[in-house]
Amino acid sequence: MKTYAAVLVGAMVLLGGCIGGLGGTATDDANRQPTTEPASTANTTSADATPPTTTDVERTVNATFVVEDGENETVSLMVADERSERQSGLMHREELANRTGMVFVYENAQQVSFWMKNTLIPLDMIFLGPDRSVLNVQHATPQPNASGGELKTYPSDGEAKYVVELPRGFANRTGVGPGTELVFEDAPPEAESSGWLPSMSL
Repeated sequence: MKTYAAVLVGAMVLLGGCIGGLGGTATDDANRQPTTEPASTANTTSADATPPTTTDVERTVNATFVVEDGENETVSLMVADERSERQSGLMHREELANRTGMVFVYENAQQVSFWMKNTLIPLDMIFLGPDRSVLNVQHATPQPNASGGELKTYPSDGEAKYVVELPRGFANRTGVGPGTELVFEDAPPEAESSGWLPSMSL
């Protein structure tokens, strides 16, 4: 899977692409990034390189948001459980079917922050903790001509283990918000080990 570079700020990781993250030590996602991987890998795509039109994910899962005082909502999610997949995310896509999106899976729960670099579709970014309950929802708008310094960031309210991206408007329409639980049809996806160990020095 693909991810973009992160900018290290405090204990957050800033991710490129669809989302990004500001983390204590590094980032590994295109639009999103956790705090446990090196930021040097992000934003390494040459300006002359041909951008991918889709993210090459290996599998898709079905999951249901259990909405209190509302109807449960089942969605189909591409699984970004590898660093390369998280780096690319939903970048360069021009459309996304209703109730279809992507779930970013991290090895460990951490503070993350996403941005919309190279992301063309308005998105709801739904941040979930290790227990798969929603921490917060961010409503993101494309910034096609923005420079890196002009990109708005969308952080998690707490340590996120999963981030789900769906077409913008999904959360407001369905009532998905803080406390909503996400139940996977099968076992929850796990992140592929990066083999990178963060520094323990302060």
